Amino acid sequence: MEKILLNKTTVQAKLVSKIYFFLKKGFKIIGFEALIWISGLVYLAFFSPLDQAHFTICPLANAGIDFCPGCGLGHSITQFFHGNFIESFNTHPLGFFALIVIIYRIYSLLKLNIINSKKAEA
Repeated sequence: MEKILLNKTTVQAKLVSKIYFFLKKGFKIIGFEALIWISGLVYLAFFSPLDQAHFTICPLANAGIDFCPGCGLGHSITQFFHGNFIESFNTHPLGFFALIVIIYRIYSLLKLNIINSKKAEA
């Protein structure tokens, strides 16, 4: 019985080690900034455009001021992700352009990190 538990523990330790190595390597390839941008876009994609009560770190919104260009960009990108293109443009005309810039930034960061990781392996 001890031999079975020892083998099971060894297999679990190897699995955890492989998962840790995969996550560590994946994080190096993605990078912190790209991870933040990707997380932000995923949040905006799943955020309901009709729900106004959401978590925000915006100092203007937290102060009770309704107009904030940054919040407008976020709402515009959310509307765009949900297929409301006209409403997206009405919320903030530069929302689609901001989305393109963010996607390009993520692409360039991933490309740079992949090149750097290949150089480090060589």
